[in-house]
Amino acid sequence: MIDKKTTEKIRSQAGYMEQKGRLSNEALEYIYDKGLFKLFVPAEIGGSIKPLPEALKIFEAAAHVDGSFGWVVQIGSGAGFFATTIKPDQVRKYFSVRDFYIAGSEKANGTARKTDDGYMINGTWRFCSGADHASLFTASCIIESNDTENGSLYAFAFTPDQVTVEADWNAFGLKATSSHTIHVKDALVPTKRRFDVSDPHFHFDHPVYHYPFTPFAVANIAATVMGVASHFFEAARNHIESKKARWSKNGSNHYAHTKKILAENEADFLKSRANFYEKIESSWNNHSKGIPLTSKEMETVFYQSKIVVHFAVTGAQTLIRYLGMDVVMADHPLNRIYRDLHTASQHGLLVDTEGEVNKF
Repeated sequence: MIDKKTTEKIRSQAGYMEQKGRLSNEALEYIYDKGLFKLFVPAEIGGSIKPLPEALKIFEAAAHVDGSFGWVVQIGSGAGFFATTIKPDQVRKYFSVRDFYIAGSEKANGTARKTDDGYMINGTWRFCSGADHASLFTASCIIESNDTENGSLYAFAFTPDQVTVEADWNAFGLKATSSHTIHVKDALVPTKRRFDVSDPHFHFDHPVYHYPFTPFAVANIAATVMGVASHFFEAARNHIESKKARWSKNGSNHYAHTKKILAENEADFLKSRANFYEKIESSWNNHSKGIPLTSKEMETVFYQSKIVVHFAVTGAQTLIRYLGMDVVMADHPLNRIYRDLHTASQHGLLVDTEGEVNKF
């Protein structure tokens, strides 16, 4: 889905982007040109809205190019869901710009004191991916007022001039995602930029907006992990072939054995990937026909997301032990891909806290 020339260009900049902690201008320009931050933004305001299965394959393709690139594309597009609940005039104003990108957090780490002119906001939110290039920020706050709103939870949209970005993203992977902490202090936000993500009004509509949000979110992140894993197996294959002469020297079985380990683990991953898309397609087909997803279908999306991530991560963990000392260097491409894979898979929605994967 992303041409070879673009893939090579972005990958050639991966080390630079990791060092700088953000995507390059060239990578961002490509995203803006292709509307990759607008895969869930309505077409009537310049979006590139896609059915869920198609969007997931785009997220996978973007992450296959580079982990940080894919992560930011996926997070940025997910914010398109807010079009269903933010006031239509605000959506048209902020979502239609070419460099549209929303960074933020769903954590209720802020307070909103009600005033005659709107709400006075104060708060701090961590892990706001894409903070360095956001055109808008969103975050959740607890309402402080003297009426029935007191204690309620709402989200608010802030303009960049109302936000201070603290460049503190120091994870060992996805380093170019600028997933920094943001601070908002005494920012007056008008009521029209307050919204409730749990109560969409569907000012703009599309079937994807009615797909249950949590399975939607876990599938988005799983697809991103899948893209990074595909890149890892691809890069590992190239690395193994580059070592063929050395690893076959003097009758050594290192080359053949490592190829066998790669084939076995990649096969498990690809099987689980096929199962993931099969379940997504099935749930989407029913959803598109107006058939509500059952609790079993939603559980299956969660389960298959965790299964494919399990085989992605364990496959990479098993294989890397055979790839030699080169790959322990932080600037080696396989090292970066491996770190990106582990960082992306650490998202809470993908962690197998119930031991479901062990039942597979």
